[in-house]
Amino acid sequence: MFGDAPSVTDAQIRAMLGRMSARGGDRLQIWRGGDAVLAVARHEWELDPTFSGPVLVVEDGAVVVAADASVYYREDLRRALRERGVSPAGDSPAHLILAAYRAWGDDCVSHIEGDFAFILWDRARRRVLCARDLGGKRPLHYAELGGELVVASTIGGVVAHPRCPDDLNLPILGATIAGLHFSAGPETCYTAVRVLPNAHRMSWSDGRLHGPVRYWEVPVNAEPSRLSHEDAAVHLRELLATAVRERLQPGAVNAVWMSGGWDSTAVFGAACHVIRRDGLDAAVRPVSISYPEGDPGREDEWIQAIADRWGGAVHWIDIADIPFLEREEERAAARDEPYAHLYERWNGALAAGARALGARVAMDGNGGDQLFQNSDVFLADLFRAGRWWTVAREWRARPRGGFRPFFKWVIQPNLPEPALRLAAWLRGGRRLKHYLERPIPSWLNPEFVARHELEARDREFLTREIPATHAGREIDWHFTSLFVSRAFALITGFALREGVEVRSPLSDRRVIEFAVSRPWWERSSGKETKRLLRRAMHGLLPEEVLAPRPYRTGITGGYSHRWMVEVFPGLLERTMREPLVLEELGIVRAEELRRACAEYPRRRDAATRVGLYYTLQTELWLRARRGNASGSLEKPTNATVVAAATVAI
Repeated sequence: MFGDAPSVTDAQIRAMLGRMSARGGDRLQIWRGGDAVLAVARHEWELDPTFSGPVLVVEDGAVVVAADASVYYREDLRRALRERGVSPAGDSPAHLILAAYRAWGDDCVSHIEGDFAFILWDRARRRVLCARDLGGKRPLHYAELGGELVVASTIGGVVAHPRCPDDLNLPILGATIAGLHFSAGPETCYTAVRVLPNAHRMSWSDGRLHGPVRYWEVPVNAEPSRLSHEDAAVHLRELLATAVRERLQPGAVNAVWMSGGWDSTAVFGAACHVIRRDGLDAAVRPVSISYPEGDPGREDEWIQAIADRWGGAVHWIDIADIPFLEREEERAAARDEPYAHLYERWNGALAAGARALGARVAMDGNGGDQLFQNSDVFLADLFRAGRWWTVAREWRARPRGGFRPFFKWVIQPNLPEPALRLAAWLRGGRRLKHYLERPIPSWLNPEFVARHELEARDREFLTREIPATHAGREIDWHFTSLFVSRAFALITGFALREGVEVRSPLSDRRVIEFAVSRPWWERSSGKETKRLLRRAMHGLLPEEVLAPRPYRTGITGGYSHRWMVEVFPGLLERTMREPLVLEELGIVRAEELRRACAEYPRRRDAATRVGLYYTLQTELWLRARRGNASGSLEKPTNATVVAAATVAI
């Protein structure tokens, strides 16, 4: 909290931290200094220097930092700091962030590689600087309260401030039900609270907010890599090995959440390779979910083959032991927002599996899909470039044919705005939908949708209008979408709850910058995808794992579908015995919701499945909030509030 005169009591600050107890609570520090208050809570195990470290709030001269951070490539950063004549006062991430600020000012974020959210208070300039990492794995939320700033890791931490209004943001509730992109930010379910986007920084001084400002762009227009395919594969292998090495906890068991696909297996292969090659004092074990034979999620045989290749044992988790729907009212009451990750328990089970091995670090394959394969929109680029024979060859290799999908992927992305308006007129006012657009559920009240312009608002959060190819814009979207970064932050939170920190080597900035410089055909060509990543793993993973597959594997939709057919209808019917809060608010139509639930087993479409799930979770959250509405903190006697750099970290 930052303002003119601190007025929030320690008890009130502890209450704010209490709303974020899953993010830390064993150690706590409240720092006060004139115009600012910073408070940090941290788990005991995070005091290890390979995590956020033993110092909760770092103060060096006029600069104070609270950080939720794991910093990688520390030697490179120290070298760059020495060149600027700056020596960190300590080795924790917060010390390094403070030193980077002394060296580069606000641009320090461009020199820090890692997973981080931090709050920096410059007393001499009476100025705050806040920032988040590229992927948004560490969350940060804020509210401006009458010329004062409150910042916290979670929405709940901000709302718990005694002067923060808790008015609901109804359009965000509707967008959450529909799974619309803008439901993830920068607005939140509370009108007063906003989320700082990933790869953004913001500052605050003289009672005014400056930003947020994007500090990193996905280099989709960078100079193309001129390496041959073979040389590029060798280079990628080394980049990934280094990214893994930077994320390993030395002297400990490290887990890899491993499916049988090509992303997490690449992380595991690179980890085994670099540990053996460099003689590192670390171990790595796969944690995997086993599906029954015939299930679309089953990849057990490939997983076992990889473990056998490296002489390790898999820590198996049976999918039958992971409930998809259970104690939903209790879960909703514990959440800060209506949105619930579809696979929260699935990710939580992986984190618990890692902890059962004694691991505090779990690495995953997040980033692989975004970097090493395309949707079919790359065909629109080839068509626009006049490479029609190539388009024809690639299209013939696709399993789906016909004019409609061809028009959607190849023609429509190249249509100018006047042509799109003409098409809408010819279709009786029905627009041609962008391929990333989400459908509005049939049970959302049309009047609510129209009044709040949900569709128009969501289109603003599709691919950005940057000078790039269609495929380049898609890659850019993957790394700038708040919907994606929210998922990353939530997964990090699920793991933290189990005592584990998730790290993603494939989302390493150096890996990203190299991967986006490579040609389209290494991502998707004919019936093959991820050609470069697979080639980079040659010799590290069994050939049967790396071979092209005749059909997609590792699909988790079968797991959620079974629960939505067998359990969800009863849960929804029980919930609807009382009037829906969502219907009272004019957001949904109950009878349409019932109809969609009844039709889902026949339709089996993912949009309906996800929409039904989000609707139930939003309703349960609203009911829990209504039940807890009477509890509030004592308000401070003065209007000024200081800095809850309540990074509850």
